[in-house]
Amino acid sequence: MQPDQHANHYYVYIIGDQSQPQLNIGVSENLLQQISLHGAYNSPPKLVYYEHYDREEIARVRERHIKSSSPDEHLRLVESMNPNWLDLADTLS
Repeated sequence: MQPDQHANHYYVYIIGDQSQPQLNIGVSENLLQQISLHGAYNSPPKLVYYEHYDREEIARVRERHIKSSSPDEHLRLVESMNPNWLDLADTLS
């Protein structure tokens, strides 16, 4: 089944690395483009977590919720989806 080409896609993402204390949390309509933008600042950027939403306002609320949680919660969130901290960009097409 082909995805609806007219559907909206908003992604709450976390870019970072297990060895670095700083994780970048944000919202994007295009994860691959966002990763390449982060590559200009963090080399190499790793997409370690993401969630998909079809409404921007819901994605923004979720982003604020994640950002307001503790760094330990950020780590637990990533590890709940990606315990080995793999680069999930490899799974995107």
